Amino acid sequence: MKNKLILLLLIFLLSSLINVAQSFDIDRIPIGDTEKKYDFCKVNLDEIVNTTTLKSITEDELLKSLSEYRIVIVGETHTNQLHHDVQLAVIEGLVESGKKVILALEMFNSAQDSVLAAWSNGETDENTFIEQTGYLKTWSHNYRYYDAIFNYAREKNIPLFGVNTPRKYASKIGRGGLGALEEEDLKVLPAIDTSNIEHKFFFKVAMQGMDATMPKQFRNIYPAQCLWDAAMGEGAIKIANENPDAVVVVLAGSGHVFYNIGIGRIIKDRSDLSFASLVTVDVPELDDEHEMNDDESEVSEISDSEMKEKTKKRPARMAHMPMDLTPNKVVIRSLANFIWGKKEMEHDMYPSFGFGVRKNDGKGYPVKIVMPETIAYENGIESGDIILSIDGNDFENSIQLRKYLQYKNWDEEISFNLIREDEEIEVTFIIKPVEPELCNKKHK
Repeated sequence: MKNKLILLLLIFLLSSLINVAQSFDIDRIPIGDTEKKYDFCKVNLDEIVNTTTLKSITEDELLKSLSEYRIVIVGETHTNQLHHDVQLAVIEGLVESGKKVILALEMFNSAQDSVLAAWSNGETDENTFIEQTGYLKTWSHNYRYYDAIFNYAREKNIPLFGVNTPRKYASKIGRGGLGALEEEDLKVLPAIDTSNIEHKFFFKVAMQGMDATMPKQFRNIYPAQCLWDAAMGEGAIKIANENPDAVVVVLAGSGHVFYNIGIGRIIKDRSDLSFASLVTVDVPELDDEHEMNDDESEVSEISDSEMKEKTKKRPARMAHMPMDLTPNKVVIRSLANFIWGKKEMEHDMYPSFGFGVRKNDGKGYPVKIVMPETIAYENGIESGDIILSIDGNDFENSIQLRKYLQYKNWDEEISFNLIREDEEIEVTFIIKPVEPELCNKKHK
């Protein structure tokens, strides 16, 4: 049980890799392309930058460039809708330009390819698709982030392929390292390369120095990351080789895409196929101190003393320099071949409650784990609680329960009927984003 809980926590950390690591400047590490890794690159809001030329390009120019590659890797933060909008724009643009497009998807593996084919061929409905792919078991992120992409693939009959490995292999590695894999496992898995120094350092930064605080767990979980990169890279290579007239678009978490040292490195080292990466970076809005008002009447109302006070905050040598007030993000130029700046979102589009349940034991669904700093944690759901119903709804299986939660929205009320320590209780709250500092204070 202890190993399973540790593994669940590690998977939670990995699935949140980019969100968790913002304070470590994960996009400013001098690694990757030797021609770019010591240069910074400024990306404005809603701007696309070609990092080879350092020029701003239009969406049409981006699509024209991407159409020349055999494989296009488009990164995402899994719970950022704007990142998925960029992915859809790339897919639509390539299709509408006349290119044959095939999607290679991180959240599935090859065992699910027949179900994916049935979906893209229009032979199944959404409920069946979710159920037969095991989406809610293997992928913890809200289906609604991807439904526009899946629906477009169905509309245009775009082939879909799973390029990840079954979770059981990563689970084995997460519990016992590479040594936990058996001979039969190694026969069906791609070669797992853990020797790349830059990739390992990137992962250490992304995991916030986990190698120092949890060295044993890091030694186990790092090879799992390498396995996922190898599987997705080789999966994309296989699809591209079997479809020489197509552009293979890989959709994967940005942690597998950044610096072209994850999936990109596998493609480069194990094939002669051309590829390019595109990542979306979150551009923060300017704070009040840096914002200017365009309304002349309001500007004229600022007193001389107020203006002097604002000017004081800038170094003397910069006081007379023009200020560029366009929101932007500065990253390392080697981050990807193309970078698209999108507005930093205040919170995820859809709530994620942050707990897992076991199968119905006859009395309800036991809560097996509650992640810290989540909606469930903040609102008093506890490990060991048994869920009898939600909003008065009973569920035939845990998949139905998970699916019900996927369609809850912010500011809606939700009510859990629970058994806790043999007593039936009700926990009711309005679904709000979690503020970590308040959450920590509440649970001290």
